[in-house]
Amino acid sequence: MRHNLCVPREQWRAPFVIRVKAVIAAAVGVTIGLVFFPRWIGIPVAVVPGALGIGTAVLGGTVVVDRAAGLLVLRMGLITRRIRFTDITAVLVDRAKVSVARVKGGEISLYAWRRGPLDALLGVPVVASDIGHAIASCVALAGAEGGAAPATEDAAREERPARAGLTQARVRSRLTGTLLGGWGLVAILAALVVRVHWDNTALTVLGVIIALALGVSGLLSFLIGFWILLTGRAPQASHLT
Repeated sequence: MRHNLCVPREQWRAPFVIRVKAVIAAAVGVTIGLVFFPRWIGIPVAVVPGALGIGTAVLGGTVVVDRAAGLLVLRMGLITRRIRFTDITAVLVDRAKVSVARVKGGEISLYAWRRGPLDALLGVPVVASDIGHAIASCVALAGAEGGAAPATEDAAREERPARAGLTQARVRSRLTGTLLGGWGLVAILAALVVRVHWDNTALTVLGVIIALALGVSGLLSFLIGFWILLTGRAPQASHLT
């Protein structure tokens, strides 16, 4: 269902299978961190996925579009973001991904809820389009209720939105490129310290696979981030506002 009007309050909850996946992912991440990495890096590697996975399993994920309060609330486990509709400049939907651009700060994204073929096989629904249109409707109503600029200022402001949009796009592109490049370097360094020498053949093969996966993904992330920084090009998405 696509929304033309913003109802007072709407809420979407992540299905139970997302919590099960979070527990499994946390267990795998903790095991890999403690077994295949030195302690100085293995403990942080284990703590991060463990905390995120347990938080998602206990608290789940929710999206709340509350027109009465003028707030959008995004929660995934331990991470909660509250955004006022008046601070939102654009809503973007890319398949199952909902992204919200803000007046101040970077872009916030959430998958709702299907992320890949496994989720499709498990029957996880895709509600990103419904959420995107609900947010866009409330943002439009918040802007209308806030009032427009005086007519005498229209000519002076005509070119500013485009320039502001370009500036925000550049900032987001640079931030995305920097994050991808940084993650790529971290993954490459992690691949170099993975323990691949074991008396057990199966553990040796698994260690090599983990090192290769980290190295290849890290290299690709670094190259993509470097390319984004050079060209300023970001993945395309459908704009709702």
